[in-house]
Amino acid sequence: MKIQQSANGNIVITGTSGVIEHILPTITIHKHPRYPNEAILITHNTNYKDEQQGITILARNVTNVNDTRFYGNAQSLKSMLENELVLQGGTTEAPPKTKEQDPMYVAYLQANTYEKLLSFVKEHQDNIGGKRYHEDGRISEEEFFCQFETFIIRVTLRYYYKLDNQTLINYILMSGSTSYVHEPKKVYVYDGNNIITGYIYEKAY
Repeated sequence: MKIQQSANGNIVITGTSGVIEHILPTITIHKHPRYPNEAILITHNTNYKDEQQGITILARNVTNVNDTRFYGNAQSLKSMLENELVLQGGTTEAPPKTKEQDPMYVAYLQANTYEKLLSFVKEHQDNIGGKRYHEDGRISEEEFFCQFETFIIRVTLRYYYKLDNQTLINYILMSGSTSYVHEPKKVYVYDGNNIITGYIYEKAY
């Protein structure tokens, strides 16, 4: 697949068979809302979740941007398109947003509990994996990195196990971009048979 800009400024997307699939006068480039590491979403507006009106481009299918060979992930494809093409959509023409104008920053501020923030970073994480384990296979740490238009956040979960039974999680401590989470410590509650019956959320210290 090739993505090129014609002499008249249109963006031309040519499929793997060499057939032109799309000719677009203006585009806005987004991370794909469901597959941010594998694909980008091209739309004619700034609605980054408008999949029905947009065009999904898998990074692994793209071979060229203009006359430049491409090989990389979705983030590098998005960056290359923004550098190689003269975009006429909202990506470059709109005035720069401040964090306060970014709807994703507002959503981040509203994720003010442990579970809300965890759900938010899982939905928008850019990194793949981000997990560390003890030698015996127990998870020890999990990291989520999210990059948005106006800000970046990094959230780390550290797992602490019971002293008398190292197979049972005692609590998970959330740290990093957690200033707005009042109780970032998730404590596991077990019954007499070591079955999880619930959770208690506490302050970090």
